[in-house]
Amino acid sequence: MSKIKLLFWVFSVLLAVLLCPIALAEVRFASDITSLGVGARPLGMGKMFVGLADDISSMYLNPGGLGNLKAGEFLSMSGRFVNQVNYLTLAVSTPTDRGTFAVGYTGAGLGFNIPVLNLIEIATGEYRVIPSTNESVDYNYLNQAAAFSYGLRLPWFNLSAGTTLKIFSESIKGSSNNSSLGMDLDIGALYKPNTQFSLGATLKNALPASLGGKVRWDTGLEETVPSSFVLGGNYQVTTPKIGLINLGADYEIQPTRANIPSMFHLGLEYWPLQMFAFRTGIDQDVIGSGTGTGLTVSNNPTAGLSLLFSDWRFDYAFHKYNNLTTNDTHYFSLVYLPPEKIPLQVLSPSDKEITHESTVIVRGKVADRKINKLTINGKAVQINNNIFETEVSLLLGKNTIWVGAFDAKGKVLETKRIRLLRLEKFSDVPDNYWARNEIEALGTLNIVPGFKDGTFKPDKKSKRFDYLIKLMNIGKVPPATEVKTDPFTDVKAKDKIAPYVQAGQDVKLVKGYPDKKFRPYKIVNRVEGTVMTVRFANLKLESVNERPYEDIAARHWAIKEISAAKQQDMLKFALEYLYPKNDLTRSELTAMLAHTPEVKILVDDLMNFESGYSTEFPTGGVI
Repeated sequence: MSKIKLLFWVFSVLLAVLLCPIALAEVRFASDITSLGVGARPLGMGKMFVGLADDISSMYLNPGGLGNLKAGEFLSMSGRFVNQVNYLTLAVSTPTDRGTFAVGYTGAGLGFNIPVLNLIEIATGEYRVIPSTNESVDYNYLNQAAAFSYGLRLPWFNLSAGTTLKIFSESIKGSSNNSSLGMDLDIGALYKPNTQFSLGATLKNALPASLGGKVRWDTGLEETVPSSFVLGGNYQVTTPKIGLINLGADYEIQPTRANIPSMFHLGLEYWPLQMFAFRTGIDQDVIGSGTGTGLTVSNNPTAGLSLLFSDWRFDYAFHKYNNLTTNDTHYFSLVYLPPEKIPLQVLSPSDKEITHESTVIVRGKVADRKINKLTINGKAVQINNNIFETEVSLLLGKNTIWVGAFDAKGKVLETKRIRLLRLEKFSDVPDNYWARNEIEALGTLNIVPGFKDGTFKPDKKSKRFDYLIKLMNIGKVPPATEVKTDPFTDVKAKDKIAPYVQAGQDVKLVKGYPDKKFRPYKIVNRVEGTVMTVRFANLKLESVNERPYEDIAARHWAIKEISAAKQQDMLKFALEYLYPKNDLTRSELTAMLAHTPEVKILVDDLMNFESGYSTEFPTGGVI
């Protein structure tokens, strides 16, 4: 059985069990004031919230959503319903290790004045009620409800459930005083299979009259609060360019009142910015049809907006009622949304941080009493006053630091991953050096390593043979296994360097001078180094229509290689002039190598934080 089918089955059984006693009870109904005082945010999107249920308003519309709250919240709402009845709602929630608790108050009041009614005998045995023209009586009507909610995240099916107990109090004072007291219960659940879709269900006023689900007046009159079943869904879209969108619908039925048609609550919420949102929706309601007792559905348009300042959110909602302009109502809410309490937090270092140090201090704090043990890369770390700190050694290149929090039984409660890239640091390469990035990257990759004393010697020159060996190592070109003839006139077959020079000649990295010499111990100049690097990179040589540099003649023997290298951004050390006969320094050859396609792939992979790091917390915290 699928998760969604199981959820429907549970609610169907629950609905049948709880509503059977209600259906047989007295059919005199009382009002539920909490159905309106739900907060300006839900009212602004047509009271669509059962399938969303992501803030404190959940206690009135779907208490199952309370189980997902990560921090305590506060809600206040005020409005003048149909410009006659003053509404006020206050609510506060607090999450704990055993679930989320919430308490709320909703009150509605109305004062009015009516003439005194006099009973006058106008004929023998015939009486008539006549309103007084000079006497009147003041009446005050007050409807209140206290709500006590509890929500819990269940350990299976990505499901949370909750309930709200409501205590009703109603009074009217005037020429005579009457009051009532009663209670009822809402239950709800929220299913979130992923971050985009959520499905909720709520059974409102589910308590049978036999168990106290009713309102009793001091005159002895008893009323039952109408039950309703609401099923809702929400689809959320979040992208950096668009923002956040909630689009949902709730479907409501009242199974104990056969004459009440089913209704929809449709809503849209859009956060284009983190601090601003606007909403719209349709909140269907029931109104009389014609002059008889028939009922029909009224489509009530709604709209709203939010402004978020620090931890406070201001919500406004506009709600039409029954297509009457005089009934247009404005609601205002103020919501306190404190920062989420993070059970495990790493304060430093930051994830995706680049460093040159061989060690790093890992600092953080814990905010969950259930955390009994903490490990960093498998080693236990002491927690003092909820703060932890330890030193971790780093290897050159990519490092993953895993911080794990465990309970007393050794169960993993929370994990944090910090990705650090340690680059080689050379004492003679300042931070503002033109080729610092290339030198540190190729030094870290051991393509152009530094010296034992921690220096790079960026201005040191390279011999032709040394540069050939470096290119062969990068390209993984092995030395020739057998040299039968002299590769060049100045490199004999019996020389130790002959297998390398022979292999370089075979793959066309070197061709020698016109006099058939290689000059292996000659310092490489800029143009020779460029040609060798272009051959190593196997760049395509094209015809040249414009000189690449002022000091390169149109018929220069290496103009095609120089142009290809410039287009590949290999010659960033040359601006208008190449100075081709200048000796090639270690920093210049490093910059050239870093921009060859083969080496650039290695550099890009080194700097990429999305690959090459551990992605799963190791069992027991040991890497």
